[in-house]
Amino acid sequence: MVRKAIVTGGTGVTGNALVKYLLQKGIEVIVLVRPGSFRRSFLPEENGNLSIVECDLEGYGKIGEKLKSGQYDVFFHLAWDGSTGKQKVNNRNHFKLQNRNVSYALDAVELCHELACPVFVMTGSQAAYGRKDHLITEDMEKKPENGYGMAKLCAEGMTRLLCRQYGIRHIWPILFSVYGPCDATESLVDMTVRGLLEGKTLPYTKGEQKWDYLYSYDAARALLLLAQYGQDGEAYHVASGKSLPLANYIRDIYNLVAPDIEPRLGEIPYVPGQVMFLGADITKLRQATGFVPEYTFREGIRAIIESIYAEKR
Repeated sequence: MVRKAIVTGGTGVTGNALVKYLLQKGIEVIVLVRPGSFRRSFLPEENGNLSIVECDLEGYGKIGEKLKSGQYDVFFHLAWDGSTGKQKVNNRNHFKLQNRNVSYALDAVELCHELACPVFVMTGSQAAYGRKDHLITEDMEKKPENGYGMAKLCAEGMTRLLCRQYGIRHIWPILFSVYGPCDATESLVDMTVRGLLEGKTLPYTKGEQKWDYLYSYDAARALLLLAQYGQDGEAYHVASGKSLPLANYIRDIYNLVAPDIEPRLGEIPYVPGQVMFLGADITKLRQATGFVPEYTFREGIRAIIESIYAEKR
């Protein structure tokens, strides 16, 4: 039973959904947020079950005493420097930045140990696999092609070993393409929805790439389920288990937001080395937790539209 949790990265798409989902389940949540974060407003107001503590990634080694207030059941580490805004793509090969993220992840484990928290859940990325052309399973060889994927792979191995030394249960959910409200990552879904609501259209490639999109609420459900039922030292794909051409998703968004406008597919050429397949096998997740996505892609887009309207009220 999870009664109290720590969350880092709680202002991101997945982290924000996780915080709200945990609160919905009656779980007390402490969120570590960087001082001055422009995304802090995405979080609910503090209340009896939600505490927001300012702490940057370099501060994990100094915050322990402030957090020692009762037993924590799980530590969710989702924070990753350089993962928002227009610089996100360039940061993929900012090697020193990515190397620091590995160090921050180890600091998060140290903090988890200091707080006597028995479970450490950190999110990995499909980028660690590199290029694949068929359904990706957790036992496939990982051959990352950028610094971000390499750092995630390194963080997975190092945090697992450190958790083993401390007797902490280590769970590694691997995220594929999570979309949802409160996105500030310049993602295709968010930019398309917001652009159409403002009367703007974007150019796209032909959209033949096959992607697996999962709504953030479902991703949050999967993370809590894994914290409860995931096996120590194991990795699990967090995805919908259904991959479709990117053009299908784009057309779904247009049909919901601006059905009279034809998407501008094929106006942008594929980049050299374009990744054409990101499909996940979620058998392992389903067998461990019984997870089945609740939201269709269209339902998730409707929820994003509602959240954008709410922002403007």
